[in-house]
Amino acid sequence: MRGDSTDVRTAPGGATADKKPSSIERIQRLEKLEMERLEEKERKQERRRQVIAGAKPSGGRHDLVDQIERVTKYPMAAAGVAWLVIVIIVLESNLRGSASVALVGSLFALWAVLLVEYVVRLVVSPDRRGYLKRRWAEPATVVVPPLQGWHLVGIEKMCLLLHEGELRLEAILKHHSLFRVLIAAAATLFLGAWLVLIFEENAKGSNIHSYRDALWWAIVTVTTVGYGDRFPVTEGGRAVATILMLVGIGLIGVLTATVASLFVKEHTDANKEEFRKGHADLGQQLSVISDRLADVERRLGATPAQVAAVDATADAEAAANGPVEPDQDASAS
Repeated sequence: MRGDSTDVRTAPGGATADKKPSSIERIQRLEKLEMERLEEKERKQERRRQVIAGAKPSGGRHDLVDQIERVTKYPMAAAGVAWLVIVIIVLESNLRGSASVALVGSLFALWAVLLVEYVVRLVVSPDRRGYLKRRWAEPATVVVPPLQGWHLVGIEKMCLLLHEGELRLEAILKHHSLFRVLIAAAATLFLGAWLVLIFEENAKGSNIHSYRDALWWAIVTVTTVGYGDRFPVTEGGRAVATILMLVGIGLIGVLTATVASLFVKEHTDANKEEFRKGHADLGQQLSVISDRLADVERRLGATPAQVAAVDATADAEAAANGPVEPDQDASAS
């Protein structure tokens, strides 16, 4: 009987029934590696969010701080807009005397109100260190009152968005060593401005007489704007201009290609996450098909005793693994 069982598990040609085809193993292995990579990426992003946002406490004085912010966020946002309007009036108008003094005084009064409101919330908060950590960008809304509009979105959410933007910028600069390219381009820009100044400073008919003028001309040239208020008149200056023009064209191409490549990579990662489940289902279906083909191979050419042994083994495995789905039970019979 032991010999029959051994013969049943060996398919014609010497292949064992438990061994899966190499294509299925390769699909499952690649699927596992891709799943691990995407899970690790998601864990890193979640850790970053937790570090920046932290766990927002509730209850007691924490709720009181939130209530104060809910009551004052609209008035503070309106005060920030009013502060900006007054600044524009002061800078653009020629007011003198008491009117000017009143406007400037109102600026300081609005700023003082914003500062007092922020200090009150900070004093009431029982966990000032955690409060400042979760809302690290909020002092900017006091220094620059128009940023009070951040309260309408949520300071903690804005802090998280700012951090995500910082990470996005860091990823762009690191992608394909873009940061090194920008450093090289900046060095070429400053060097080109210095060389043009050497050629143009004392040249007849030149309009570039200071490093400030030369730097402005170099920026306009590298960005391919060609403003035209400054331009070289000497042969050496024009040679430097040619180099800067070529650098500018290459720099714009590198920036465009790098940013586009990063967006394509992120889109591809998002699609891979969606396809992962489909790959998992496909691998499972291929595994079931492989097991059924192996069962057919075991049955081909088998004696009634060997078929009975196969059925007994399948029944034992089914009993150990729990109830079998109707379609699987039908196929096993």
